[in-house]
Amino acid sequence: MILKVTLIGLMAGVLGTGIGGILSSIFRKEVDKYLNFCMGFSGGIMLAVVVFDLMKEAMESSGIIYTVVFTFMGVLLTMFIKSRLDFAGDMKSGYLIFISILLHNLPEGLAIGSSFISAETLGITLAIVIALHNIPEGLATALSLVGAKVPAKKIILFTFIAGIPMGIGSFLGVYFAGIFKSLIGVFLSLAAGTMLFVVLDEIMPKSKSIYSIIGFLAGTIIVYCI
Repeated sequence: MILKVTLIGLMAGVLGTGIGGILSSIFRKEVDKYLNFCMGFSGGIMLAVVVFDLMKEAMESSGIIYTVVFTFMGVLLTMFIKSRLDFAGDMKSGYLIFISILLHNLPEGLAIGSSFISAETLGITLAIVIALHNIPEGLATALSLVGAKVPAKKIILFTFIAGIPMGIGSFLGVYFAGIFKSLIGVFLSLAAGTMLFVVLDEIMPKSKSIYSIIGFLAGTIIVYCI
């Protein structure tokens, strides 16, 4: 049971973000050509995930006070990480987004593992939904790295690695269901703060053209519909 749930969570994470990375690499020339749109698109995806997914679920799990406190802690954590990254410009933005996706996938894995305790069908359904949801998030990670001129093979590798914490979270969720279920809201809030900082500090200041705005709106709408 534990191995099965761990593998399902791992596949949901790796395939979801990995497909996003592969898509951005296949259409790399188009991404380079429409970089302003793509950066806005990735920012819209991330902000929508924070508002419609992470903070909503965190408040349902832990309440508004804990959500606000740990979201703020996530912002501070990301500010600290940024100050320690020895990269500049788009490269720094890309790695910050990569880190935020890593943090985001752990609590989603915890949710998958915990749901299997309630019912196997619920766990499988949640894993499929999260895998689909992770495709645009993998795309957001990849788009930022494309902007930093990172080679396609590395981009695909990074997006697959970004999905691994979901497998770890699934294992922890099913093995320590009672303990980690109560902490899901905390992890979600930290991830929300991390993503929020990246969007407001790294992506939005660079997204001032009309194409960036259109991309931002498109990314937001797509995540909302998913």
